[in-house]
Amino acid sequence: MSKMMLVAQAQDSEVNNMRNRLLRSLLLLCLANILLSGCLPTRTAPAATREDKWRQDLRVLATELPRRHKNLFFEMTREEFERAVSQLDQQIPALTDDAIIVNMARIVAMASDAHTRLRLPESGRFHYYPLQLYAFKDGWFVTRTTTAYSRASSARLIKIGDMPIEQVYAAVSALIPHENNAQLKNASPLYVVMAEALYALGILPDADKGRFVFQDSAGETFALDLVPVQLSSKIEWATDPVTGLLPLYRQKPHLNYWFEYLADTQTLYIQYSACQEMQDKSFRNFSREALAFADAHPIKRFIVDLRQNDGGDSTLAWPLIDGVKQRAALNRRGSLFVVVGRGTFSSAVLNTLEFKNGTQAIFVGEPTSGKPNHFGEFQEFTLPNSRLQVGYSTKYFAYSKDDTPSFTPDVLVELASADYFAGRDPVLEAILNYSIQ
Repeated sequence: MSKMMLVAQAQDSEVNNMRNRLLRSLLLLCLANILLSGCLPTRTAPAATREDKWRQDLRVLATELPRRHKNLFFEMTREEFERAVSQLDQQIPALTDDAIIVNMARIVAMASDAHTRLRLPESGRFHYYPLQLYAFKDGWFVTRTTTAYSRASSARLIKIGDMPIEQVYAAVSALIPHENNAQLKNASPLYVVMAEALYALGILPDADKGRFVFQDSAGETFALDLVPVQLSSKIEWATDPVTGLLPLYRQKPHLNYWFEYLADTQTLYIQYSACQEMQDKSFRNFSREALAFADAHPIKRFIVDLRQNDGGDSTLAWPLIDGVKQRAALNRRGSLFVVVGRGTFSSAVLNTLEFKNGTQAIFVGEPTSGKPNHFGEFQEFTLPNSRLQVGYSTKYFAYSKDDTPSFTPDVLVELASADYFAGRDPVLEAILNYSIQ
């Protein structure tokens, strides 16, 4: 081979080597750019399943509730809580969505804190049989229903499905955050007619309809098949079954506070049904008006009715309480009365204690649903998938040296069905007939 040919081959080899080096450099540069830009092909993550989403919600509930609550384990143990969470996690594939929610509500209710709750009624997901019920001292009665089920109006509820109402009450009680029996009595009428809860608890075989058994005033037993509706639906309630005029405590339900003078007994009656301001009149101005009226008229009895007050801002009532304290004519044993009951909750209980500790008031009615010493300052967080809201307490209130489940009145007066349907108020009657021994 000639020298010229050898030189040519060497040059070709060098060119090839340079080309190969260049290609390798370009390839490495391209790979580096791909890595830096995140453009490497990736495997698409599988979509979260129904079970995945519920388990994520359950994990958030199990993590956030103990972290946010002032002291979640003041009644139950952490082990009990975690065991209940674990059991539900295992059951999720076999449960309907509604049953999962019901069981979550049961877990939250284990805290025994009435301010810590999973909002079932407010969730908008559940349906309710169109019955307004009340647990009177002589049984459960229908206080209102629709025209379609008018036969049940004022009737006594005996059974739901095949289960006696007392057992239904016991079953739904596990879903209701409560600190005492009064809270159960106050909240249970809504849970007793919650269609999905009755189905999830095995009380009814169907969530779309249910058989309810009643007893009328003649003692005759009858059954009705009811269809549930959403609370957001416009329900056409039948005429109120109460005969005659409504008693004072059931009048003006649209007002948070109002007063009326009963001239024949020289009684000034004040109803304070919500610790919330009204737009057209502040509670401070209302208190001035009520006290000025008392100053200008003969007053034998001064009544503050808190039996339907479920709380709000406890400080609103201070002008009224302070004004009563400053008036010896009102702040006398046998003249000043405060009415409480199963609807008296949260800030209204604090106001009750302020009357108790600072005045000569006599307390009449039923035990309060709110506990004197209790957790409160309600806050909420939202579960990521279901969007359910979980409420929890951030503060502990200790206002009473006696850590009792309820505030118990001096004069116990329980409402009977006959009194209710006749339009009588035995609490007001007890006050008007009260005499100091």
